[in-house]
Amino acid sequence: MGRRRGLTAEDIAKLSGVSRTTVFAVVKGKPGVSPRTRERVWEAIREHGYANGLVQKSLLSEVSKTVGVVVGSINNPFYTEVVSGIHNVLRAEGFQRMLYHGTEDRPEEGIEAFGAQKTYDLRGYIVSAGEVEQYQDHLRWLQRMRRPLVTIMEAPGLPTHTVRFDNRKANRDATNYLVEKGHRKIAFLTGPVRSATSKERTIGMMESLVEHEIPFQDNMIVRGGDTPSDGYHAALRVLTNESYRPTALICCNDMVAIGCYRAAHELELRIPDDISIVGFDGIEMGEVMGPPLTTLSVFPREIGRMSAELLLQIIHGEAGRSEHPIEKVVEHRLIERNSVRDLNVVAPNRSHL
Repeated sequence: MGRRRGLTAEDIAKLSGVSRTTVFAVVKGKPGVSPRTRERVWEAIREHGYANGLVQKSLLSEVSKTVGVVVGSINNPFYTEVVSGIHNVLRAEGFQRMLYHGTEDRPEEGIEAFGAQKTYDLRGYIVSAGEVEQYQDHLRWLQRMRRPLVTIMEAPGLPTHTVRFDNRKANRDATNYLVEKGHRKIAFLTGPVRSATSKERTIGMMESLVEHEIPFQDNMIVRGGDTPSDGYHAALRVLTNESYRPTALICCNDMVAIGCYRAAHELELRIPDDISIVGFDGIEMGEVMGPPLTTLSVFPREIGRMSAELLLQIIHGEAGRSEHPIEKVVEHRLIERNSVRDLNVVAPNRSHL
């Protein structure tokens, strides 16, 4: 029996019913390919290439300057902006990206990225996966393989080169801001229960409460998720709770804040007159909400840019051989808009206007 030839891009194109150009666009992570077509191409590669190890070297050479990027649900604009920052840096240096992401209900979907390393010679990885336990073994495997790796936020229990922001201080600053505006009844809508960042932010809020001698109540912490739907349902529970009616909400991200806006409108509560809302992340969408959202910005595009620059430094050997992981911190900033009421200012008596 003759030796089987390698699977070529032309073979994959025929198997998936697309052009050879589309095959290269998919494997190099280029935009402009529909999700359905992208999945069809990958299915052909997985079925005929991954399992049999037949993907030809000529195809692999096209992705030799490719970086794997793993993020959470791409439905969250935060990750879209992070990826945009990554892409701009990689493109300027002649690198491509292969993007993998989870979904809102299945964040572990990004695991496919790590299987790709066994077939494609990816030059490195940027992973926003510190909160997803399923990734830990894969990250350790990449480190054993000495693959350049940068994580966005810390991977619990795993020393990695990291770009992060200070969750604890950020939420302390957000709480301080509300207290300075006269708010004493505050509720924090946390992220998913599994989230380490939620724990850090809860500590930051409590530090602010202690500093200002505000008694802590269990109703101040509301377990939630990280989507608009999660924010909507959490806000409904909070805003209809007669035993503890907050004057302000701190949301774990801007998407949750969007859900809080919807709940407030349904309950005929005015923002900020009846309820103040502070978001977290600083996505561009917050600027056009009605009213524009006050948010704790961590500059997602900057996070992406710094992550890509750090990874390229590691790839090119410019980051040194230090045994200690490199850590870069993005400074957060509170962006004050119109979703928080200053309770220190007495509202005018409209009946006399």
